[in-house]
Amino acid sequence: MKPMKQIKFNLYLPSWNFKKTREHALLAEEMGFYSVSFGDHFYMAVTQGGSVAQKATTPNLECYTALAAVASITQRVRLLTAVTPIGFRSPAVLGKITATLDHISQGRLIVGLGSGWQRSEYEAYGLPFPSNTERRRQLEDAIKLLKVMWTDPEPTYHGSDFKIDKAYNFPQPVQKPHPPIMIGGGGRKTIQLAGRYADILSLVPPNPDGTTDLHRSVTFGKKQFRERVDLFHDAARAAGRDPSQLEVSTLSYLLMSRDKSQADRMLAASAADARTDIETARQALTYVSGTPAEVTREIRSRCEELDLSYFSFYFSSREMLNTFASEVMPEFR
Repeated sequence: MKPMKQIKFNLYLPSWNFKKTREHALLAEEMGFYSVSFGDHFYMAVTQGGSVAQKATTPNLECYTALAAVASITQRVRLLTAVTPIGFRSPAVLGKITATLDHISQGRLIVGLGSGWQRSEYEAYGLPFPSNTERRRQLEDAIKLLKVMWTDPEPTYHGSDFKIDKAYNFPQPVQKPHPPIMIGGGGRKTIQLAGRYADILSLVPPNPDGTTDLHRSVTFGKKQFRERVDLFHDAARAAGRDPSQLEVSTLSYLLMSRDKSQADRMLAASAADARTDIETARQALTYVSGTPAEVTREIRSRCEELDLSYFSFYFSSREMLNTFASEVMPEFR
């Protein structure tokens, strides 16, 4: 049996109120989380189970400004952008921003990137929203440009979509040759792109039409997930990269209680929201549910069966977060 990779846990930070952001970042550092992440959206409009789960008018802090502040109050925990739509900022300017944030954090940045999906957000901010194919092409071109920005003393790059000429970027990042790159997505072509360029794949259910559909997410099960992990590894090998040196991550809702019946009730409610049955929800990558012991077994199973090694969680309560940190995380140290 192949050795299990180091298991890493990420805490998704609240984005609506910096007092909460700060509190959770310090908790993550104290509790031993590997990283904290901050969503890169200007606003979010989310429906769930046919109802509005988050309004576009819900406060949403800007990702890089907030992470710079988090970097200044923490010492150890790594910082992850989850994930930056490449069309939000000029890739050259993003190269400058990320190099600066890597310095503020003393080399703790993980750069999460994606092709973007929420059309209304782009249009509201006056940003172009080209086709899926064009956005993926721009993502690949931007990654090539970013690597030049991070490593070349006189960054010059003429690509398919972006061009720079001596875009000086001093100081360059602390991490050499550059900060780790995470690519987020679930479409096959995005996963193949990640195999060529990413250190970490954040694998989420595919979102082909740019909408949030909980039913589609929950019915994206372990078989489909495993197929996409294999595609990621195959693409890496084809690019001359060693899959064993790469990581697979995913984002899940934790539905955990010491009272098994309470955990089952939370899962049943989530299944109803997703218009599916409880057993389908139990097998979904969208959720990890059960008692602390069951959650521990499920995480270990997902490591062994799916090559997952990097788990990002939403916690619905401080009590759940405390229990996870004290009873689950120590099992993986």
